[in-house]
Amino acid sequence: MKKIKIPKIKIPKVYIYGIDVIKNFAFFTLYIIITLLAIAFLIAPAVKTFKKDQKKYYAIKSQYDATLNTYNQTLKELNALKKKNAKILSALRRDFDTTNFKNFASKYMDIKEIKEINQSVYKEDFIKTTYIAKAKIKSPKNFYDFIDALKNYKYVLRVYFPINFQKDKENIDLTLKIEHFKLKSGK
Repeated sequence: MKKIKIPKIKIPKVYIYGIDVIKNFAFFTLYIIITLLAIAFLIAPAVKTFKKDQKKYYAIKSQYDATLNTYNQTLKELNALKKKNAKILSALRRDFDTTNFKNFASKYMDIKEIKEINQSVYKEDFIKTTYIAKAKIKSPKNFYDFIDALKNYKYVLRVYFPINFQKDKENIDLTLKIEHFKLKSGK
């Protein structure tokens, strides 16, 4: 087998102000090649990962913005409903006061007795307390006026029918069942 002779390349030496120009050019070229390789193998994958994560970020941000807009719209509607129904909501938070109820009903009837019968949970969110009231009224019209006035009263009450009317000389004895509704505590 014959040996291949590799010719030796002799690099000329060119000096300018004591600096070897060819050697510096070779080092500069090597520096550029190493920099390009570093960009190709280190920075380029990081840029690809960054772009992929950036797309994911913007997709999630878009979902977040849509959810935030929905939340803000729902919150506006909820606040409008709260404002519109503030009277009912405050009525649902109040405890029933028999003295106050007697004062309210005194315009329509003379209440002799109010007795609590039972207390139970109503539709999971409310407490329903049942009362029996005995009263005297002058005419049935007073009773119906009382029923109409209950819608503007500060408690949420329901008069449970049938009502027991009994004529007693010039007055009518009345026995009625009243249900008071209140929100469960913590609601």
